[in-house]
Amino acid sequence: SRAEPGSRRPRADRIDLTEAAREVLETHAPKAVERNIDLGLEEAGPVPVIGEGTMLREMIVNLVDNALRYTPAGGTVTVQLAAIGREGVLTVTDTGPGIPAEEREQVFERFYRIAGAAEEGSGLGLAIVREVVENAGGSVALGGAAGSGLRV
Repeated sequence: SRAEPGSRRPRADRIDLTEAAREVLETHAPKAVERNIDLGLEEAGPVPVIGEGTMLREMIVNLVDNALRYTPAGGTVTVQLAAIGREGVLTVTDTGPGIPAEEREQVFERFYRIAGAAEEGSGLGLAIVREVVENAGGSVALGGAAGSGLRV
């Protein structure tokens, strides 16, 4: 895997996280429409960040894929972007079932799956997200009350 821990030194590209998010949302819009999910983008202009462009885009894809997978029909997935000081902040919020607080750290482990999860998956998405974010010098956290959505 390209995001295998310690597999290689990440490149340092300067990319606009807002533009990358727009591209990801454009490619995921048909899936959202098919599932009757309101997929939206809230942005305040360009959000320049330094990191490996391909992997930063993959991070956004993983977050949006997860949000669409676990959000029920009629729900909402919102991607928010902001530049705070010299840092870029990307938040993905959904109206899915959320993740119980006691499992929030474990979901970042490779191949970890929440017991009883109805949706299929490899358990790699959030592990890759954390690896990409940390390689770019950032951090990732989960929020929201279990049963009422998730904020990453």
